[in-house]
Amino acid sequence: MTEPVQRREFSVAVLTSCLLPELARAQAAVPLEMGLLPNISARMLLNQYQPMRDFLARVLQRPVLLSTAPDWATFHSRVAAVAYDLIVTAPHLARLAQLDHGWSPLLQWLPDIKGLLVFAAARPVAAIAELRGRAVVLSNPLSLVAMRGMRWLSDNGLQRDQDFSVIRLPTDDSVGNVLLRGDAAAAMLSAGEFRAIPTDVRSQLRVFTEFAEVPGFLLVACPRVIPEQARLIKSQLLAFVQAPSADGAAFLAATGFSGVREVQPAVLESMDIYMKVTREMLVKTP
Repeated sequence: MTEPVQRREFSVAVLTSCLLPELARAQAAVPLEMGLLPNISARMLLNQYQPMRDFLARVLQRPVLLSTAPDWATFHSRVAAVAYDLIVTAPHLARLAQLDHGWSPLLQWLPDIKGLLVFAAARPVAAIAELRGRAVVLSNPLSLVAMRGMRWLSDNGLQRDQDFSVIRLPTDDSVGNVLLRGDAAAAMLSAGEFRAIPTDVRSQLRVFTEFAEVPGFLLVACPRVIPEQARLIKSQLLAFVQAPSADGAAFLAATGFSGVREVQPAVLESMDIYMKVTREMLVKTP
């Protein structure tokens, strides 16, 4: 099976079951593929973004596919190869795509992302110092929340691999089980990723603190998307969220987003301090 086919296997069911009657004439058109950064499971991502997919398919009058990848590094390698038309990705990866590969940031999801330190209620953590000599679980060290979290722990006197170890997992929806088993003392994850943990597991976890707030995910267009279409996508999605229909309301409810805005240059520039370490980590990540 080829890589493009593998990417599309997640979205075949969505595409075949959800095309609306008015799209019949557009079925022969080349699909627009939107890549979704795999910060949570593929199933959850596709369910969350399906209302937006349906909306874009209507207004663009062409099929829209939702795709993801097995991990962040693979996802960004596909971004570098311009394998997607649009992506929803973390702000530092969006900035990297812009600087290194010519992608164009369009919109930023709101609110900003809260970084949380979480522990199991059965194994409480009362102070940061209690992490010394223990493990902290991350879903992905490439995430901006993880990078900020490592800096926050360093500012509080704890150095990675010296004072504490790190357990890495592929997606945050398995973090809770690691904590409940006692394999790690605490976890670093975003508020949205914490919300994605199954309710029965999440109810057994507690938030120690909110250690940072970082910009929300960005919608970014690849270089082959012509400016006129990029402007149409931007304007239509602004309306989709700011004056939501049933689809827009369903999208906001599923994702936890509160809104969307045009990307501010200052947000992109604030990511420049992460470019060196992000490039290095992408090279090192298998």
